[in-house]
Amino acid sequence: MDFALPSDLVAYLAELDRFIADKIRPLEQRDDNIRFFDHRREWARTDFENGGLPRHEWEALLRQAKDAADAAGHLRFAIPKRYGGRDGSNLWMAVIREHFASQGLGLHNDLQNEHSIVGNFPIVKMLDLYGRDDQKAMIEGSITGKYRITFGLTETWTASNTSRPARSMAVARSKLRSILALSAEIRARITASTLPPAR
Repeated sequence: MDFALPSDLVAYLAELDRFIADKIRPLEQRDDNIRFFDHRREWARTDFENGGLPRHEWEALLRQAKDAADAAGHLRFAIPKRYGGRDGSNLWMAVIREHFASQGLGLHNDLQNEHSIVGNFPIVKMLDLYGRDDQKAMIEGSITGKYRITFGLTETWTASNTSRPARSMAVARSKLRSILALSAEIRARITASTLPPAR
């Protein structure tokens, strides 16, 4: 099996590296913006006097980087062409994001908050496939920052799987039964070992 990366993907990685060097790194270095990525990052990013919300300056910087990436045609890479994307594949996204992660923390990519100049937009796919017309109308705004759309998920018994909820619950119940059975067995052994010997 050939595990070599496609040549057009390698060329795109080089294009992204040039974009980072020309547009993103200078923005990261300007006005002490590096404080958002070095040892001061938690204090620089977080407004502790405002309930721990992200600081306005931090969010504005992320938006600037995303806008530059969008203008250069990178931000929407993985989303459908009808929304300005390139229909990028999961393979390409995985390679791109791994490439970015190997470069360390920076304005180009931040694994801590899912910021990247090549965006990951699962909400676009969800709205495109399952949204009502009024929800689909929010897709563009969710990319440009006009709207913030979230997807809530609980992890009942640690078996979250939003694509197959019935199966997830069955797995969770099965795991819970196994844990309870093991727990009962452990309790029985502990009780048996702590009882005084029979006379």
